[in-house]
Parts: sequence; C-alpha cells; structure tokens
Amino acid sequence: METFPFLWIICLLSGELIWGGVAQLVHCNAAERGALLDLKMGLNDSWNRLSSWHGTNCCQWSGIACDNTTGAVLAVDLPNSSGRRPLGGEIRPSLAKLKSLKHLDLSENKFSGKIPHFFSTLENLQYLNLSFAGFSGAIPPNLGNLSNLQFLDVSSVSLNVDNLEWASGLVSLKYLNILQGNSFEANLPNWFLNISSLVSVDIRNSWLTGRIPLGFAELPNLESLMLDYNVKLSASCFQLFSRSWKKIQVLDLSITELHGRLPALLGNMTSLIHFDLHNNHIDGGIPSSIGKLSNLQYIDLSLNNLTGSLPDSIGQLKNLVELRLNNNLLQGSIPSSIGNLQRLTTLTLASNKLNGTLPDSIGLLSELSSLDVSLNKLTGVISEAHFHSLGKLENIILSENSFVLNVSSIWVPPFQVIALEMGSCHLGMSFPSWLRSQKRVLVLDFSGAGISGSIPNWFWDMTSILAFLNVSFNSLEGHIPNPFNIISYADVDLSSNQFKGPIPLPNVNLLDLSNNQFSGSIPENIGQVMSVLSFLSLSGNKLTGAIPASMGELSLDVLDLSKNNLAGSIPSSIGNCSSLTVLDLQKNNLSCGIPNSIAGLLLPYLVFAMKRSWGGVYFAFVDGTAYRLSSEKMKAAARRRNRGAR
Repeated sequence: METFPFLWIICLLSGELIWGGVAQLVHCNAAERGALLDLKMGLNDSWNRLSSWHGTNCCQWSGIACDNTTGAVLAVDLPNSSGRRPLGGEIRPSLAKLKSLKHLDLSENKFSGKIPHFFSTLENLQYLNLSFAGFSGAIPPNLGNLSNLQFLDVSSVSLNVDNLEWASGLVSLKYLNILQGNSFEANLPNWFLNISSLVSVDIRNSWLTGRIPLGFAELPNLESLMLDYNVKLSASCFQLFSRSWKKIQVLDLSITELHGRLPALLGNMTSLIHFDLHNNHIDGGIPSSIGKLSNLQYIDLSLNNLTGSLPDSIGQLKNLVELRLNNNLLQGSIPSSIGNLQRLTTLTLASNKLNGTLPDSIGLLSELSSLDVSLNKLTGVISEAHFHSLGKLENIILSENSFVLNVSSIWVPPFQVIALEMGSCHLGMSFPSWLRSQKRVLVLDFSGAGISGSIPNWFWDMTSILAFLNVSFNSLEGHIPNPFNIISYADVDLSSNQFKGPIPLPNVNLLDLSNNQFSGSIPENIGQVMSVLSFLSLSGNKLTGAIPASMGELSLDVLDLSKNNLAGSIPSSIGNCSSLTVLDLQKNNLSCGIPNSIAGLLLPYLVFAMKRSWGGVYFAFVDGTAYRLSSEKMKAAARRRNRGAR
C-alpha cells in the first residue's frame, strides 16, 4: 500500500506550521538559519533546487516549514519527487541544531556515505524518510532512540541491517517501511505486537525467517501488512486468518511459506482491499465466505495448490478489479455470477483443471482488459455474445482448451487487442477475417486452430509490429513473402503446415519453419540478414544445396537443418557459434568429415546428430528426444518473455 508523504505532513503538522513560499508572519531564528545554510554548503545542487535559500527568513525557503508561532523549523522536505536532478553531497551535522524538527524527507536523492548517526539526536522527529536517498551501509541502530517517531522509511538496495531489535524503541511508530533487499535473515520480532499504534508495516524482500506472529491480527490499528518475498517466513493460513484483523486493508504475504487451508472466518476481514497470497503452499478450497469481502479490489491466490470449485459467491465482490487464480488445481465450471463483477479489469484463471463452458456473462464485463483462461479443460462454443461489451479488452488468452469459435463472417470485434492467443481453439476452416480489424496486435497465437488454405495478403500488412507469431500445426499453404516485415527480435513459428517456395528470412530471434514444403537453397547471406537469430529450425523440408558459410556469423543456440536434401561439406565457420547447444544435421546428403572447429564445440545440453553419407556411421551424442524437449523449452521461454513484456 503506497503511503503519500504529502498527506502525512498535512496530518502530522496541521495547525503548527507555515510552509516556505507563503507570506510569513514569523521569522526563523538566526542559529537555525545558519544551520540550514551550512547544510546547503555540503550539498551538490546542480539544478539550483535550493535557489530560494537566501535572505534572513528561512521560513520562506523552499522545502522548509516553520512553527507559525515561534518560527522554529519543523520540517525539512527535500525529496526528489518531480523527476528533477537529485541532490547529492553530504548531510552536515549542523542539521542536528534544528531541535524542534519533526519532519525530515531526503528520499530519492544521491547523498553519499552512511546514514548520519546524529539523526538520532533529533528527539522530536516524527517523520523520517530516507528511502532511496543514496545512503549505503548499515542502518544505525541508534535510530531506535527516536521514541516520538511515527513514520520511518529506510527502503534501499544499498542499506543493510543485522536484525530489527534496534527498532523496538520506536514506541510511537505507525508506519514502517524497510524493503528492496535489506537482508538480515532474522525472525520477525514479537515486539511489534506491543506497538498498538502500528498502521502499516512493509518489510518486503528482506530474508525474514521463522513464523509470522499471529498477534499481528490483533493490532487494533493495523491497516497494511506487506511481508512478501520473504521466502523463509511461514505461517498456517488457518491460524493466521481465523483471527480479528479488525482494520486490515492491505495484506501481501506472497512468495513466503504460507501453508494449510483458508478458513471460513476469512470472510470476517471485511475491510480488505488488497489481498495477495500468490506463490505459497495453500491447499484446500476457496471458502464461500469470500463473498463477504465487499471492499475487495485485488485478490491474487495464484501459484498455490487450491482445489475444489470456484464459489458462486465470488460474484458478490462488486468492487473487485483484479482476480488472479491461475496455476492451481481448481476444478468445475466458471460460475456465471462472474458477470456481476462490473469493475473487473483482469481475470486470470489459467493453468487449472476447470471444465465446462465459458459463461457468456463474461461479455458483460465492460471494464475487462485481460482475460486468461488458458491451459484448462474448457469446452464449448464461444460466440459474439462472449465479447459483447468487451470494448476495453487488450489480452485474450484462450489457448490449450477445446473451444470452438463461432462468429459471423462479417463480425467486427468491439476491442483492439494487443495479445491474441487462441492456440488449440477451433477457429474455422479459413483464416479468420475478423482479425483484419485489429491494428494493435503484438502477440498472435493461432497454433493448432484447424485453419487451412492460404494466409490472405492483408495479414502480411499487419505483421510489422508483431513480437510473437505462431500459426504452427495447421494446414496453411502457399508462399510466404520474402522477407516479410516483422519487428526485430520477434519469435516466429510457422512449423507443421504446407507452406512452399523459398524460405523467408525475417530478421527475428526465433524462426521455426520445420515440417513444411519449402524448397530451394538456404540463401548465402543468411548470416548477414538475420543478425539477431538464436533459434533456427528448417527441419523436414525439401531444401537443397550447401549450408552457407555465413551461418557462422549467427549467434545461434539451436540449429536444426535435419531431414532435407542438403549436400556438400559442413562449413567450419559454424564453429564460431560459441553459444550453440543444439546442432542437428541428420538425414541429409552431407559429405566429408566433421570440421575440427565444430568437434571442439562444447554442446552442453544436447545433441550433435548427423548421418554421414560417406560411411553410414551415425553420430548421436544425445538422442532426438532431448533435442525436442530443448526446443519446446526454448519456445516456452520465448512465450514467457513476450507475456512478461506485456
């Protein structure tokens, strides 16, 4: 949960101060003005952010706030929050002369050295924000002496601390933020439970160990607890969520060691807005009481071991914006009540065991931008009704189900998608004409979709922005434009079709043209025109001629030219492909021996397979099964990269 320092300042100091830049009725004293000027002298201020720091009244200076009666400096507020060039240099000890200081914000700057020890002498300090301020080294334990401190943020990748015992003296603490890799490999201390004022605790990615104290649930003012990415921190879900959690709004315990089942008492946590438990070991079903969480906007229970069916009560979560339940063991059908979630933007149910049909009530979700139900056992017809009001839909991921798309030949979708993944869905005999209306597609997967015939010419006009194209395992035929226009570093899979003619040479990262009817020779300039290629499979075609020497100019991981009619010698230049892990040249008419440059390659994974026509000797260091596994692994990785980019 994000805390907004500006609002905090207003609440903390309201009625006490006057900000710099406003007509002043008070003047700061000379000693504090001198302390600020000395502070300025130690700073690097290349954008003159402190240009107003001159004259006799420091209460008028930018970032300074004073008591509206005494003129004492109460706040030094110098965060780099507007994208300007950050302040640098050192924080001089003169800052400690501001004895009435309650608010100090130096965040998002580039100060040098460690956090100054003299900060602990600012005994009236209530707000201290040093997040990503450039400080490095250990957080000084004497910060724990600031007994009036209510807000502390020391988030940074360059700060570290051995444990949290030093903070036990912060008896007035409301907000604590320590994240971004502060690694102390210590238990989450029980003294937290003695600070009833706590409102927000954020200690992410810090290698906390042991058990999450159950007493957190009884803290009367706690609204936000974020302990995610502490992979050695554990708790029983049933015990943890069977307690009060009276005011909890944000709870993120993802990527920890939570285990057990979710209790029905979870439904009593009615203040919850954000609930993230993804990537844990939670099992059992989703309790129907989840429907009582009427304020819930975000829930992520993905990457667990949840079983059972989706409760119909999930349709009662009228404020829900994101629902992520992918990578579990959920069964049964998707409840039609899901159409009641009128604010929903993200629905992710992928990689479960869901069956039945996709309810057409999904077509009522007018705010939906991402729909992913891939890798389930869903069946049935998807019609235009399923997309009726989905004008904001950007990601449609239906792959690895058994859907049949039944839409009119003149259908114009109401959406403009970025990712369209319908692999294994039956899309009809001919290439989908409705695709022509889509102008923003970056990822397209129509693999195994039962399409036959040729790809229409208009399609090749829309490939220039594609980053991922997969139309493999169809019955597509005809010639491929050579070259066709597509974004560099794209992944292209046209394998297992009936394409013919010369092989195209798009400048892509992955190109799989295997198991088609391409003919002719491999162009001599392939090494120059496909400069970013790392995966090339031309296996199972009708290619003739020699292997071009320019292959050695490519940074290939996989090269499969097997099952063609290639002749001549193996170019020694292939030995320049130092990252090559798979080389398959079997079932060709190659002559001569294996060049020394290739024999010396370390193929750390898999296969160097070649049937030698000069002696019938068959060399196979690892069998083709391993190669196929490697190929599929690389393709899956490519797809994950493309999904991650979205």
